[in-house]
Amino acid sequence: MNTDLKPKYSQSIIDYKILWFELSNQYAIVNNGLFYCIDTYFNLDTINLCIDAYKDEFNLTEEQASALYKDINKFLIDRNTPEPENLKPKYNLELNNRVISKSYTSEGLNFKIHVQSDTLLSYIHPQICHLETCHISKPDFWFDIHEADQQIMLFKNNQFIKACETQHFHELQGKFNMELISSLYGKEEHDWIGLFHASTVAKKSESVMLIGTSGSGKSTLTTILAHHGYQLIADDTTPILRADLNTYYFPGGISIKPGAFSIIKPLIPNFDNIPQSFLRAYKGGIKYIAPPKPKQNHLPCKSIVLVNYKKDADVVLDTLDAKTALEILIPDSWISPKPENAKAFLNWISTVTFYKLTYSNNQDAIDIFSTIFKDE
Repeated sequence: MNTDLKPKYSQSIIDYKILWFELSNQYAIVNNGLFYCIDTYFNLDTINLCIDAYKDEFNLTEEQASALYKDINKFLIDRNTPEPENLKPKYNLELNNRVISKSYTSEGLNFKIHVQSDTLLSYIHPQICHLETCHISKPDFWFDIHEADQQIMLFKNNQFIKACETQHFHELQGKFNMELISSLYGKEEHDWIGLFHASTVAKKSESVMLIGTSGSGKSTLTTILAHHGYQLIADDTTPILRADLNTYYFPGGISIKPGAFSIIKPLIPNFDNIPQSFLRAYKGGIKYIAPPKPKQNHLPCKSIVLVNYKKDADVVLDTLDAKTALEILIPDSWISPKPENAKAFLNWISTVTFYKLTYSNNQDAIDIFSTIFKDE
């Protein structure tokens, strides 16, 4: 069979296999039955032998087994199809586009952001406005963000980094976060396994990642935990370093949506005076809360919790299947395409315990959350 379609790495996680395809940097989480079909596809020499094996294993007709073979073949082709290459040109920095400049400080380092307009500033500034300072003379690093011909351009230290279409400004935000976290810790992009779409809190010697779909209450619970004895490592953007597989502190603000204002207001002094960001108007005005600085900048993570706020529900902490958790975590995260990072990610994720936390009462959630930590 065509071994060119074979996943480069596979990892067992309880009742599932997670496969990584190098050409596309895609992950697939498959059950044991589907993995048998894929494994058989590669281990037998001809199509007919493969179809016969499917017939015997699953008690299928010739027609059904042939259709299954075609599905497996298409599945493998799809996951070996890379994204179209980015053929956008590199852009040159125009210093006269530095219309607005802001200075910031974090982790003992100073940096600046130069932008062409208030709109471009709104893509980045609200999340890090608590880091702003008026006392920088010479930055350790700096960014420029410009726009032309429906393209947003990101530069770092006068070097072109990335361009994206204006409507895809979230790509700019993700790339900026990666460049910022790398600069703060003196790393390069591919020193990191990835930037995960998850919030992370810690206690004592370990951290726990919180994931959830939009409106699940993830950032609300993160904020509550951060004000009830837990260290906040990151909100919404959690980096993991390959060298130690630790989650690292990201200094972005905690995003609070309007539906949670009444819950969070008693915890935050002068909450009413925090400005709202209407970048994504359909979500309403988001407020970004300055995160408390953790005692430790990085900690190992062995647990991932799917947060599920449900009105009037009793608090329940259940174990969760890996497939459900990873199908939420992976699609919105950036995971490095380097093979050594993919392998490290698979090794790490195989050590993680997955949970689902359903709750309606905040104090109940706080009480049961402590049981996740192994050293409590």
